[in-house]
Amino acid sequence: MKVLLIQKEGTDLHSTLLASETSRELLRFYHPKKTDWGVCIEVSTLGSALSVISEIKWYIQRYVSQPLCLLSNGIICTPPYAGIIYGREESVHDSWDREIVYGIKYHTVLDRMAVTPESAINDVTEFASGMDTTFRARCSEEELKKI
Repeated sequence: MKVLLIQKEGTDLHSTLLASETSRELLRFYHPKKTDWGVCIEVSTLGSALSVISEIKWYIQRYVSQPLCLLSNGIICTPPYAGIIYGREESVHDSWDREIVYGIKYHTVLDRMAVTPESAINDVTEFASGMDTTFRARCSEEELKKI
């Protein structure tokens, strides 16, 4: 399980986290790894992932354009969706019809696209073709309404 932190434009998130004594202390057991688009933090459980996101919330608000969770089954999701799973508020199945595609270009989120059952595959493919990297993440219904 991993926490994926996509940095804001013009930010070297890894260096920023290492430069701060507070964030170094908060992340001392996790050893964040630098990526092309931000930072990846390996954790052991979903509860740990949500805890790390909560503990570094100030850094996320200031330096991160989007935190995501990579679950052990390979599914990427937003923290609110991870909270749904953790709280067992809703039954989670292999298929989920609410997703956001995050398009990363120039090391930060350039754009995002809501994906529903009505979305055309061509629209998603066209969106992804102009990006360096994309993450397709499951999200809550509330998050999808904000896009």
